Amino acid sequence: MNEALSDNLNTPWFMTLCAGDTVQPMAKKEIERWLQTYADGSAGFILTSATKTDQPIVFHKRPVPNFHTPRGPLLWRTSIVMNGQTPGFSSNDQLPFQKYVLIDKQIQLTSHYEWKEVDSEGILYHHRGAPPWMKEAEEWNAISPLLHAPSRVQTINEKQIPPIVTIALCTFNDGEYLPWAIRSVLSQTITAWELIIVDDHSSDDTPSILAGLPADKRINTVRLHQNLGKAHALNIALQMARGAWFLELDADDWLSPDILNVFLQEAKKEPNVGVLYANHFEWVERLNKQLLYQGVRTGPSHLSAERLLVEAMAVAPRMFNISVIKQLGGWNTSVPFEGRLYEDIEMLSKVSSFHPVYIPQPLYHRRIRSSSMTHRHLNHYEKWKNSIF
Repeated sequence: MNEALSDNLNTPWFMTLCAGDTVQPMAKKEIERWLQTYADGSAGFILTSATKTDQPIVFHKRPVPNFHTPRGPLLWRTSIVMNGQTPGFSSNDQLPFQKYVLIDKQIQLTSHYEWKEVDSEGILYHHRGAPPWMKEAEEWNAISPLLHAPSRVQTINEKQIPPIVTIALCTFNDGEYLPWAIRSVLSQTITAWELIIVDDHSSDDTPSILAGLPADKRINTVRLHQNLGKAHALNIALQMARGAWFLELDADDWLSPDILNVFLQEAKKEPNVGVLYANHFEWVERLNKQLLYQGVRTGPSHLSAERLLVEAMAVAPRMFNISVIKQLGGWNTSVPFEGRLYEDIEMLSKVSSFHPVYIPQPLYHRRIRSSSMTHRHLNHYEKWKNSIF
């Protein structure tokens, strides 16, 4: 869409339709009537009602739930869409859920422009129900908070607030995932954070992506001269950290907008906390990069070193008291694989004796990839675990 719009910038309006939609002859007069009511502060037109052309679809005799993904506007002002802070529609790396690309742009523009709501009898929307296993309604409920959360870029002229939380993002050849992860940081409901991105000598387009980040003094990047592994990268972030708390964010995951606020509110209630952890949403990435919602994965109500090591539990998110992990000497790089694998389990097993606090709500989104480091080396766990005991 962005390429087509770039070639037609002089066209004042454009229409977005989905496969299966129908535009009947009477729609021409409807659109002409709408444009006569256009106001300067309007970004376009949204249909409040349109004839539905589909019938309930049945898969294995189970009806599809009565839910349709939000459509977004029908008519858009070209100049408004293609100008501003984020011109055009979000690309795959900026929004890994392209089905929401229209509603995402609508939400972005709503803070500065109005939308005119109209009815139509000449435009027939075709809603194709998704099969139940896609969990379309649950997916939308999980994603919409981040889409609706504004990105709060702190300009150079704004007063700098000392960070309370250091967010550490260590990355190696995961450039395509970084924009979405960083967007989730910029969308936090509190602003007293710093983001330290450690590029572990990536050979993909990570450097150019990091060079194009918003000019926000809370974001710091460092590139290692050789690939050292996750534990080394985390220790570098720990050395640079200025916050009282240390939150890990994997490059291919993302944060819920309220995670910092919820964690810090709980931390105030428990002054001697060593680590806070919570539940997470789980997404499986298919070979075509499509993300399938798997549901909420609950963390253990009681954190113990033995259980972590025996069950190889994936606990995310986790926010450490920075004084505790410094007291422990940071992440261990002398174990087998030099901290490239299972560094999260080892650190959690150590911190589990420092008053862990569990928050039973999902605050993090975890992406499961077959190409991830952990999934490529599943057979190494026993060797690593035996070195710990």
